[in-house]
Amino acid sequence: MVPVGSPAKDTAALASTALILAAVLAFAAAAYARNAVWSTPVSLWSDIAGKSPMKARVHYNYATSLSMTGKLEEAMEENLKTISLNPDYGKAHFNIGAILHSWGRVDEAIEKYKLALALKPDIAEARNNLGYAYYSKGMYDEALEQYDLTLRIKPMHAKAYLNRGHVMRDRGMVDEAINEYRKALSLRPDYASARQHMGHALVMKGMLREAAGEFQAALELDPGLVEAHTGLGDALLGLGMKREAATAFENALSIDPRSDTAAEGLAKARAF
Repeated sequence: MVPVGSPAKDTAALASTALILAAVLAFAAAAYARNAVWSTPVSLWSDIAGKSPMKARVHYNYATSLSMTGKLEEAMEENLKTISLNPDYGKAHFNIGAILHSWGRVDEAIEKYKLALALKPDIAEARNNLGYAYYSKGMYDEALEQYDLTLRIKPMHAKAYLNRGHVMRDRGMVDEAINEYRKALSLRPDYASARQHMGHALVMKGMLREAAGEFQAALELDPGLVEAHTGLGDALLGLGMKREAATAFENALSIDPRSDTAAEGLAKARAF
């Protein structure tokens, strides 16, 4: 029996402590490395996709994370991998459609949205995007039908109300458009785009002071909205506030020096 406090006992205790410490340090190092790899959604799903290359859902999630960071070419590749593993993956077809849409390939996007919805009819974003694609082609009835279906799936879909407002406005139904924009803002009071478009609709009604207020509210939420700056300039110009209007147009040009609308407005505002 080894006496308590003997060199052999102390050596054993030290050895045991060293092993525990080494294990803790190894675990900490592994956790640090893992956290570095998983520091962003893209790096997380990239790592998981590398380890599980035959799982469609993993490639779909990786594609979605890539899309959110603007890496659309890579996102397209991952979505294509998803449907190669599972051809009936409706959300992946929708993602492909959304990427094509962002590239200006509207007709191809429409076909992808239709396929996605045939596979999974309750994808609210696919309905809304399909509606917007129809709207961009001047197919207003078809667009409204899709927006209505979007709201049936997701009644709190503020963007669908915004998009309905655009159709009403373009049809000359300004009061109805304003009503749709108000619905969008009731759901999202901080919806800068809805405030901007509300401003444009109010300008069409000749309600310039109210329009200026909406444009200013939009710019408080998102100072980079060029059309809100130019809209504010137009409203102020209509109110006879030329100096303030000139400032609004100058702000627009500082963001987009190629804005013809801002340049023309500034020329009018400076014609004192």
